[in-house]
Amino acid sequence: MHHVHVTTGFFAFAALPLAAEPATILYAIEDGREWTASSGPSVTPATPFAIASVGKAYTAVALLQLVERGLVSIDAPVTSVLPPDISTGYAALEGLTLRHLLTMTSGLPDYYDGDFFQASLDNPDQMQRPEAAVDHVANQPAMFPPGTDYDYSNTNYMLLGLVLEHLTGKDYATVITEEVLTPAGLTESFVYGSRPLPPDFADSHPDRARIRQYYSGEAFGDGGIIASARDVARFYAALFADDMLLSDQMQSVMRADPDGWGYGMGVGIDGPIVGHSGGDLGYVSDVRMNLQTGTVAVILVADEDGDTDWAYDFVSD
Repeated sequence: MHHVHVTTGFFAFAALPLAAEPATILYAIEDGREWTASSGPSVTPATPFAIASVGKAYTAVALLQLVERGLVSIDAPVTSVLPPDISTGYAALEGLTLRHLLTMTSGLPDYYDGDFFQASLDNPDQMQRPEAAVDHVANQPAMFPPGTDYDYSNTNYMLLGLVLEHLTGKDYATVITEEVLTPAGLTESFVYGSRPLPPDFADSHPDRARIRQYYSGEAFGDGGIIASARDVARFYAALFADDMLLSDQMQSVMRADPDGWGYGMGVGIDGPIVGHSGGDLGYVSDVRMNLQTGTVAVILVADEDGDTDWAYDFVSD
């Protein structure tokens, strides 16, 4: 694929709504163009937001880097790359490969349901652990044989976070920092739970204390990143435009959608447009990149009911 080079100039819009509304950032980066505007000083392209499932691409990139180095095969059995106490106690893992997890074709049911979410709020010390997430679904059967269908399930990427830890001997936050954030120069991003939250995080929320407590817990591989809009745009540019994180060949593997389910590995696929949406307590997010034009658009909203259609519409025009 021909890669469109994205410069360090940014084409951006940062908007602060009325005080009674949640903070919103609209941000785009485009080759050779730079524009910024803001209606207030409290929200900027550097403001930290929880990006939720947008972070799945970061997990996928870290795993695919290990594949490129020959440390693991993309078709390795999942049971061979997880801690033994998890692989032996979760019957539905039999027959699954890393490829099945990465492409959401494992058939594993989603651990992140209403019961788990509420339990995480009520008992964060006990429940905000990937082992608790595994326990929540370990007795549930697979929804379909591996590779025969597609179903978006956070369980896949929660497990991939554990795979990264088992293969590297490092915690998830360290792996993401060393393999993704630092090489791409993402200085306004971090894995939550690995360091104190910025003082301005969740400033716009009426339930600020609960939200800050939630994002102080341990992050999972299915969506554990806090980042600025600027850094999310930089991540996609570093990955797909500047070849800083994966080779062309591995990018092609990441973007492959042979069965037309609209999902590659940590990214949604819609023709030349790649990206991902996300939503968690207090936040929604979306990022889209047009691989033909090199334009990246990010929308981050401090409200889980926010509308994020802008990103796709921007890169489609």
